[in-house]
Amino acid sequence: MRFCDALCLATFTLAACGAPDRNGATPDMKWHEDETLGLRFAYPDSFLIGSYAREELPPAAVEAGMERPFVNAVVLIHPSMLGDYELDAIAVGEVSVIWIDRPISTELVFRAFPADSTYTIGELEVARFPGYPSPYGDQAHYYIVKFADGEHYELAAHRYFWHTPEMTPTGYDRIIEKIIPTLERLGRGN
Repeated sequence: MRFCDALCLATFTLAACGAPDRNGATPDMKWHEDETLGLRFAYPDSFLIGSYAREELPPAAVEAGMERPFVNAVVLIHPSMLGDYELDAIAVGEVSVIWIDRPISTELVFRAFPADSTYTIGELEVARFPGYPSPYGDQAHYYIVKFADGEHYELAAHRYFWHTPEMTPTGYDRIIEKIIPTLERLGRGN
């Protein structure tokens, strides 16, 4: 077999087996652009894009100046998890999902919770934490990604499937790690 033929065969085999394209997406992924977050990313085509329900904060929280969390979060949900929820009204904490959002306080997270690991993908700096910075946070996978321009995004997911007899792992950390290399700032590059 000639070198050129072998190279073509290897390229075809890698593409068929899910090799990433130049932007990090594999053939089983599709692209999503979110103007509110200013972000473009690829995600598994077996998931749907949704958002959390727009629930009002209690009056005391509003008076204290609190903002409703996850107001701009992009929610990735597997159709089998959707149940009776509408894609634009997924209840926070009721079903196992992946979400992407801007963190409320990056400095606080880094001060209060040391990262398990940090690494770089291209110009993206990634910090992986032992859990989400909140009560019951150990039930979630949590990452903060920093772009070259200093902007931060959080990617998080439930660690276990809800409403199952056993604590069955979701494996959503592996999905987040497939999404991270595809992250692009809209109109700004990385």
